[in-house]
Amino acid sequence: MRDATYPQLWAAVRAARKAGRTLESVKPAADQFQVKHNGDIVTEADRTVEETILAELSGQFPVHTVVSEESAPEFTTKPRWIIDPIDGTTNFLNGIPHYSISIAFEGAGEPDVGIVYHVPSETMYTAIEGGGAYANGQPLSLSATTELSEALIVTGFDTASMQAQEYDHFRTILNVTQGVRRFGSAAGELAMVAAGQFDAFFERQLSVWDTAAGVKIVEEAGGEVTRIKALDGKNSEMVLASNEAIHQDLVALVSAGTVPKMDGQ
Repeated sequence: MRDATYPQLWAAVRAARKAGRTLESVKPAADQFQVKHNGDIVTEADRTVEETILAELSGQFPVHTVVSEESAPEFTTKPRWIIDPIDGTTNFLNGIPHYSISIAFEGAGEPDVGIVYHVPSETMYTAIEGGGAYANGQPLSLSATTELSEALIVTGFDTASMQAQEYDHFRTILNVTQGVRRFGSAAGELAMVAAGQFDAFFERQLSVWDTAAGVKIVEEAGGEVTRIKALDGKNSEMVLASNEAIHQDLVALVSAGTVPKMDGQ
């Protein structure tokens, strides 16, 4: 869906494609990275890709503010861009073909926009507030799964997830669903939920640049998203995204944090 009335969408798409070409020209190296103060890793590729994105966006929207993982990790006023230059840096470094470029626009009186570009598969996921969600121009729809026992969940692990109570939440989901997968790119996996490849996404400790674009894509595809801000001083949040049919059951599971007994236990 191309519409000249949404210049932010097409600026984001152009920025992502240019950044993707930049990223493809960089040879990944598993031993070339730095560890940030929060334990995340950053590479020269992250910075180079971010510079490519910012150059494209600032050229068209010079007064817009930016929230970015690598250079401006603070909240700013709208209208603003929220950018994760490489979501899945560890995968990229190790030659694993699952990483994404995430760009979201939050308007002040203009529709919000989200794009996630899954670079290895050259899949461009796009969404405009009130305008639906697409992958390479084709409309997205979530899975039709109605039972938790048939649901395939994608998740991420962090230090919070491995604490006792939170680990119980993970075991709860593992026990009552078809299975749980961890791939390593929250933005990409939220887009895959919107495309019906996974039934739900859940992660407890994420930053706004991890989720802004992917959440918009899920919502515009017709899904439900529950977001809970963490009181940790880091502006992190829990995100649970799925189709409407299983969402409230998943919310109840995560909220309860208890492990139901299964047949034979």
